[in-house]
Amino acid sequence: MKMYDVTVPLQAAMPVYTGDPPFRIRPVGQLSKGDPFNTLLLSLGSHTGTHVDAPYHFEENGLRIDQIPLEVFYGAAVVRDVGEADEVDEGTLEALDIPQGAQRLLLKTRNSRLWADPSFHQEFVAVTPRGARWLVERGLRLVGVDYLSIEAFGAREFPTHHTLLRAGVVIVEGLDLSQVLPGTYTLLCLPLRLAGGDGAPARAVLIASG
Repeated sequence: MKMYDVTVPLQAAMPVYTGDPPFRIRPVGQLSKGDPFNTLLLSLGSHTGTHVDAPYHFEENGLRIDQIPLEVFYGAAVVRDVGEADEVDEGTLEALDIPQGAQRLLLKTRNSRLWADPSFHQEFVAVTPRGARWLVERGLRLVGVDYLSIEAFGAREFPTHHTLLRAGVVIVEGLDLSQVLPGTYTLLCLPLRLAGGDGAPARAVLIASG
């Protein structure tokens, strides 16, 4: 068994989506300064780093992060590489040979190379609205992407998010799939149990058997 940590580290120098609060971290207790323990103060938004979008993020009556069944976040997940595609539309998805009945899909794109840069890149690969409809029609329960949004930067009506979240498809954003090959894995991705939250940071791990 091999485990891949596909979580982006929370650290001072990290990209955040334009308009989101920056991640801040500072020590409030330090053994090196005579305190009895080490402890940190964290300040972050609910969509910092690797995180889960609950339907409530865009849908007023959608499930909150603490209402999503845990089984959505654990189980078989298919990883597919879209290569150098500039966007993920229905044609891109059709060509990926996603098994019938798959419930969790993680999309590896050239975005995974962007994590080496702490600045935010607006030209990331995103899923188009038609691609989102294709995912809903295939019965996916969870879709993950390797940058800070599944939606193209600058979208005004957020059709990709609305299409997926209205259908109850949970979105995982901010994965680092740079070290993961296409294949089928066991996904464990647990968001913080933030009461009533629209989303939450998560620790995401892929487990390869054999």
